[in-house]
Amino acid sequence: MAGIRHFELLEDLGAGRSARAVLLKWNGKRYAPSGEQVQIFEFVGSHGDKGDRGYAFYSEESERWEAVCGLYEQVASWLPV
Repeated sequence: MAGIRHFELLEDLGAGRSARAVLLKWNGKRYAPSGEQVQIFEFVGSHGDKGDRGYAFYSEESERWEAVCGLYEQVASWLPV
């Protein structure tokens, strides 16, 4: 199994579906878009909206990027901006 990668959705992701996402890369201060777009497949019943972030791994078995966990809003309403 390839390493787990942080991603950001470029479109809504429904449970049991797939969506385009960009892989994120640590830039020394925060995770930022790497420019590498992938298709994320969701097989565990989670969902997310465009801009949500999560973790995925590349499955050698399915030959797809599969969401693992962590879908959440990029900026929580209770955090100061």
